[in-house]
Amino acid sequence: GTIKFHLHSFIEDEEIDLYNIPYTTHAGRSISVSIAQLYISEVELVRLDGSVYSVPNSKVLKKLDSDTYFIGEAPAGNYQTVRFKVGLPPTSNVVDYSDTKDSAMWFSKTKADDGYIFLNVQGAVDTSEAFTGTLTPFAYKIGSNVNYKQVTMPNKGYTVVGGEVYYIHLMADFSRLFSGIKINEPANLSVKTVVDNTSAVAQKVMNNIPSLFIYE
Repeated sequence: GTIKFHLHSFIEDEEIDLYNIPYTTHAGRSISVSIAQLYISEVELVRLDGSVYSVPNSKVLKKLDSDTYFIGEAPAGNYQTVRFKVGLPPTSNVVDYSDTKDSAMWFSKTKADDGYIFLNVQGAVDTSEAFTGTLTPFAYKIGSNVNYKQVTMPNKGYTVVGGEVYYIHLMADFSRLFSGIKINEPANLSVKTVVDNTSAVAQKVMNNIPSLFIYE
C-alpha cells in the first residue's frame, strides 16, 4: 500500500492559513509565523508485534502551501504506530547548492558541510506576562547532526491494504516550541546558526519538537 502524510500546521487549534497573521492561544498569547518548515525523514511503521518496517528513501520537506506528502510504499498489514525523525540523516546533511528551491533550509550559502536547517520556524510572539504586549520577533533554526530528533507517535492501530492509499493524519502545533522557555528574555528567541545550535535554548527547542505532532 501507499503511505502518505496529511500534515497540517497549527497554533493550538487554529490552522495556519497564511503567514504573518496573528493567531491566539487559549491562554491569550498571540503568535504569528513568517516561515514554518521542517524536514521529515526515516519514516518507520511499527507492527503489532513491535517489529519495524523502514520506508525506503522517505524524506519530505513540510511547507505551509502543502498538506499531503508521499512517504512511500509499505507491506499490507496491521500496524500500531508510526515514528520518524525531524531533520536529515548525517549522510544527507551536506547542502546541495544545485537544489536552490530549498535554500531557505540552508545554514550557509558557502559552507556546504554546515548542513541543512532541519526545522525553520520564524515569526513574532507576545512575550508579555499579561499577553497585552506587542509581538517580538523570534527565529528558531534547528539543525546539525546532533539535533536529528526522533518522533514516536502514540499507538493508534491502522491497516495498510495492498493497492490502496493510507493517510496518516497529523498536525504540527508550533506554539509548543515555546514550552518551558522564558520567552521574555530576548536571548531565548534566537537560534540562527550552527554555533547557536549548541546553546541551552536550542536544546530546549529541539527537545520540544516531538510534542509538536499530534493526531488530527
